[in-house]
Amino acid sequence: MDKLIVQQALEMALRAGADQARVVLTESSLNTYSLLDGELERLQHSLSSSLYFQLYVDGRYGTFSTNRMEPGDFDKYLREAVESTRLLAPDTCRTLPPKELYFEGDAADLQQDDPTYDNIAPEAKRELLEKLGTEIDRSDKRIISVANEYEDYRERCLTIDSQGFCGETSGTLFSLSTECSVKGRGDVRPQNFWYDSTMFFDTLPLGCGKIALERTLGMLGAKKIRSGKYHVILDRTVASKVVSPIFTALSGGAIQQKNSFLLDSIGKNLLGEKLTITDTPHLPGLMGSRWFDSEGLATKGQDIVRAGAPQTYFLTTYFANKLGMAPTVESVSVPNLEPFGVASVEEMMATIGRGILITGFNGGNTNGATGDFSFGIEGYLFENGKISHPIKEMNMTGNILSLWHNVTNIGTDYRECSRWRIPSISFENVDLSGM
Repeated sequence: MDKLIVQQALEMALRAGADQARVVLTESSLNTYSLLDGELERLQHSLSSSLYFQLYVDGRYGTFSTNRMEPGDFDKYLREAVESTRLLAPDTCRTLPPKELYFEGDAADLQQDDPTYDNIAPEAKRELLEKLGTEIDRSDKRIISVANEYEDYRERCLTIDSQGFCGETSGTLFSLSTECSVKGRGDVRPQNFWYDSTMFFDTLPLGCGKIALERTLGMLGAKKIRSGKYHVILDRTVASKVVSPIFTALSGGAIQQKNSFLLDSIGKNLLGEKLTITDTPHLPGLMGSRWFDSEGLATKGQDIVRAGAPQTYFLTTYFANKLGMAPTVESVSVPNLEPFGVASVEEMMATIGRGILITGFNGGNTNGATGDFSFGIEGYLFENGKISHPIKEMNMTGNILSLWHNVTNIGTDYRECSRWRIPSISFENVDLSGM
């Protein structure tokens, strides 16, 4: 990446009147190949480069961006940006972070960027997609349509600020996906999908087509069941639905605005003693791994929740200043749930006997202030440890805090392609409404 251009832009911002500044250069590439019912439907290739400016001027803060990369264009642009910032209301909480919290030193390679990215032939990508397209036997008369897609993406980011921070990141991502729709009874047309992704082209697996069709056909014959309290298993593909509200509730914005069900929660067992979540930001080859966040704050391995008690908030410099606290990092990097009980969905069903396996959510929301939630669900009734039939038109309701007090298993079967290492999870006494 062109560090010289970014450095020049920073110097110009300071000469134009900014007291402090941060400049971020991003470069991205995206390629998409799509097949619909075996025919090539769409090709997409895009490249983009942008400069982002964060300007601190006379106690005021403004953000600006441009895709013009010629230094000769910066002078007038930045002078106008500084003057525009002076029109804003003062906000003394907008500052760069304390320098001692920056990431420093030589970092080990996190192995997130495929060095072959620029040399992968389009023919190789299309061939991979066409192999995926052969996984489904179209002689099955129930199949209405099959859509397959290949996508690759690379992003590079260089950040420099007026306090001396300089950090560069680069990462690639390759993915394959399949979406199927099939005929059911009457007007019923179940639809489902599956995907896989890796950071390196030569490790991208096939198999999405078969799984997507199995998931779609598995939705045929769905029935309503009675409302009541059930033992529930959240499949690893959807379990983040009841974990992400915890991270949101621990964010600086939620805490500062007092819109969090985990307000003043540090060190207090509010989530039940069986829940422990750690952050492991320096694991090589994972999408979420990073040495620093977007402000340059150094990341570290740490407990987010230990035995049900939150251990940290996610505080940017701005919200830390608002709260009179020290900045941490802006968000979780690679969360891990500490397992207990049995490890897999199959073992959970065998242990529980009867309950509901949830494999998808249809809308719904969580109240950030109270933790109350209501989600539409799809999945299966299981009996005697085996799938009985799919279910339909049911809602799952409750409260995030009480839900985690009722956790019975946290597995080990998280998906390797996910940034969040969240496995299948089971809970008892969950309210489900149906008939």
